[in-house]
Amino acid sequence: MPEHSLTGPSVNYERFLALRLLMRAHRQKFIPLVAWLSVTGVALGVGALIVVLSVMTGFEDDLEQKITAMSAHVWVQPFSGPPGAATMALYKTRKVRTVESAGLYMPKQALLQSRGSTTGAVVFGLDSSAAMDVVKISGHIKNGKMADFSGDKPEIMLGAELAASLGAFAGDRVTLITANSLTGTVPRILSVVVSGVFEVGMYEYDAHTAYIPLGAMKKLAGSIGDAGVMVRLKNMMNAAQDTVDIQAAVGTGFIARDWLTLNRNLFFAIQIEKLVMFLIMLTIVTVAAFNITSSLIMTVMEKTRAIGVMNAMGMPVRRLGRIFIIQGTMVGAVGILAGVIAGLLICLIISVSPIKMPGGGSVYYLTYLPVKINWLMSVAVIPAVSLALCVVSALYPARQAVRLDPVEAIRYE
Repeated sequence: MPEHSLTGPSVNYERFLALRLLMRAHRQKFIPLVAWLSVTGVALGVGALIVVLSVMTGFEDDLEQKITAMSAHVWVQPFSGPPGAATMALYKTRKVRTVESAGLYMPKQALLQSRGSTTGAVVFGLDSSAAMDVVKISGHIKNGKMADFSGDKPEIMLGAELAASLGAFAGDRVTLITANSLTGTVPRILSVVVSGVFEVGMYEYDAHTAYIPLGAMKKLAGSIGDAGVMVRLKNMMNAAQDTVDIQAAVGTGFIARDWLTLNRNLFFAIQIEKLVMFLIMLTIVTVAAFNITSSLIMTVMEKTRAIGVMNAMGMPVRRLGRIFIIQGTMVGAVGILAGVIAGLLICLIISVSPIKMPGGGSVYYLTYLPVKINWLMSVAVIPAVSLALCVVSALYPARQAVRLDPVEAIRYE
């Protein structure tokens, strides 16, 4: 059997020597301690990063669901055109292949009066398609029953917070007061019966929104000319592109706006916050990487004679430096693996046993802490970035090792 030298291409000593230097006893007892602290720091950083981003992703997803729970994905709003144009726009909208359902709506700012209490709200007049298939009110009824949106019966569905501020319950009568135009004409008044109370869990909807049949809204507004089309898409995340198709279908006289555009400032703020949190939590991994640098530098100092001997025996400096890079990578990889497992485990535990939020949903939009694991970030991006930091942290100690003069290194011992 032929013998292989340290310079032979078929023999790879780097991994073996890196593991040997990492595991064997050191004269300085604090060197292994620093290495374990590095592993712990990397694990804490990676685990915390996964948990924080999962919670923020869960919050974003929960907010998206609540924003679109009782709202349209696309609003086709009129700005010109003859009365009755909305009916043709509705027909054209339903022809778009990405549209799941669509219906007519008419919004009005109104004062609601009941039992001596008065408050303002946005009242939407809906046809049966909008109420049942787009807004889907029936899935959020807290008490009472669904109003009949197919006719013009004067019934109203109130948000839970709005009903509470009015002191109104199912069966009570509420008076709607709204101006017919901006010219200061006599306000129009409509008395309606509270059919039911709905709750979304989002304060803006629950406190400032009410729904009545479109026929009743025509009596209140006196015209159908301002009617628009509300649309629910098959895939709400493709709303931007689908809105372009809907706009092309309805033509002039209407403007189509998607839910992402209407809420872009909110979601932009969430994305910025996620980025900031990612960078902040990544500093924990960076600090741990500096610990790896410290432990490797101390290893180089302690193993000066061994490094000099290997260099004198002909080991190429490139392979000598690779030993310490591999050692730093090993330390980082162990910490990253532990952090990923711990982070995912914590997220799964929170998913199974949710943490109740303070205030029971009255302070925040959330009753329980939401968690949604982003698997791409958790098992690919975060580990890759963390490992890159660990490799970079090992470059300086490796450079110091290859720069040792073998004669001086041996003489040093």
